[in-house]
Amino acid sequence: MSALLLILVAAPTLAAIACASSSPSNQRTTARLSILASAVSFALAAALAVYVGINGSVSAVAGGTNGAIAGLYANRITAVLLLLVCGVSTVVQVFAAGYLQGDVRARRFFAATSMLTAATAAMVSAATLVGLGLAWTLAGVALCLLLGMYADLPAARQGVRRTAAAFAIGDGALWLAIAIALANWGDLDLRHLQQQAPTLTGNHTLVAAFSCLLLVAAIARSSQVPLQRWLPATLAAPTPVSALLHAGVINAGGVLLVRMSPLFGTSTLASTLAFFAGAATVIYGTVLMLAKPDIKGALAHSTMGQMGFMIMTCGLGAFAAAIFHLVAHGMYKATLFLGSGTAVHRYVRHRKAPPKNSTPDAAIVRISIFAPAWAAFAVLSAATVVHPHVGGRTGSGALLIFAWATAASATWGLLRRRPPTPALAAGLLGILAGAWAYIGWLKVVTSFLAVDLPSLGQAPATPWLLAVVLPALALIEFVRTAGMTDRVELGARIGALHDTVYVFALSAGHVITRAARSQRPHASQAPAGRWASLETSSEAVRP
Repeated sequence: MSALLLILVAAPTLAAIACASSSPSNQRTTARLSILASAVSFALAAALAVYVGINGSVSAVAGGTNGAIAGLYANRITAVLLLLVCGVSTVVQVFAAGYLQGDVRARRFFAATSMLTAATAAMVSAATLVGLGLAWTLAGVALCLLLGMYADLPAARQGVRRTAAAFAIGDGALWLAIAIALANWGDLDLRHLQQQAPTLTGNHTLVAAFSCLLLVAAIARSSQVPLQRWLPATLAAPTPVSALLHAGVINAGGVLLVRMSPLFGTSTLASTLAFFAGAATVIYGTVLMLAKPDIKGALAHSTMGQMGFMIMTCGLGAFAAAIFHLVAHGMYKATLFLGSGTAVHRYVRHRKAPPKNSTPDAAIVRISIFAPAWAAFAVLSAATVVHPHVGGRTGSGALLIFAWATAASATWGLLRRRPPTPALAAGLLGILAGAWAYIGWLKVVTSFLAVDLPSLGQAPATPWLLAVVLPALALIEFVRTAGMTDRVELGARIGALHDTVYVFALSAGHVITRAARSQRPHASQAPAGRWASLETSSEAVRP
């Protein structure tokens, strides 16, 4: 099986070399070769997952007297992540073969995509810390090559600049952490990190500094506050690139923290900082997502918020929950990006359709009460029957909040459409079934990964920190719904707050290129007001 692990990473590597050296006229051959390599890697990842689940971990390393020098290692965590990386990459490339047909830069896309797939697979399966760092940096370089496909566009160049700047900060922090590890512990053998952790954590200051540097790298790669500006700037790249980000790139921050969890999880300082960075990004990304008028912009900020939830759960010591969340979100959001064109066409048809009657205020109040109540019933009933101990674990329990918010949003959308009674009943039962399926899969994945994760024990960051986040999210939802009406004084005040938050979100989420900035009027000519940038920018977002 060690040979299969090597072939899994080697296949996209060889495909990248072949695609880069092929003739630009052989676009179809290039696409087929890249897709075939990813498909082979996915098949091997599936076989590896079955083998690891039955027989235990697999290693393909060059050993030394003090442990591994270089190589690859697959345990249950790695097997699940390899399925995500290779599976999403294969689907995205199949889509891109048609999407980029006739584009002269298609060869560059498939070469860089194969390179990114190989680097990400190596990152999630590296047997040593230095190997992980090399693969991490190579994946960042491959992503920048993809983002620069349309370098003739100012927005694309802006995306590459922002991404490279954020990655430079994160990679610098990661390599500084690696330098600290090499100076004090040597090159860490990640195969035995959990067993070695008790002997490595004697110096709490050293472990805290190492863990905080890892957190900076995770924040930069997963577009977290305050290094969140690069992700919205990448939307000038082809849509398949946005989908490919979810194959272990944008979620690499969670992968890093989970793989280093035996050390990271022992630092209360780093875990608390991770929680607050993730919580701030959840709120920031959610607000901007609700305000974005374009589908890809909304999806990008939604991804930012979801990655915030992933980092937040890592701060709580919820490493199994973080893996479950990043895999589920990666597959789901990649699908949404690939289907964004269909969503635009559906929106155009909706705009051309006759207007529907607005929902009465009294109905909005009833919906606002029933939607969260039905969501709570669905999630709590599933947790009680399917996974009775989920609430007792800090990590898995945090995902109940996410499940409840998702179910409440789905129920709200269903009731707002006011479907016929049979369709309404079917929709509510579907939401109930979805909650049960989610909790069921959470139990399966948590049990599967438990063998290769450190014992949860006492959470590094107290779960009471969730009390900081939940009121903010509740306020966002309240402003969004109550801001729909101004027929009463309270509604008028909430409507004003809604408008203020909306304009702030539009301004914060607006990406201005250098060319557009140079065309701005002088400050003395610009209109007064806090949001003047929306009025003066040549790329202002249209409502």
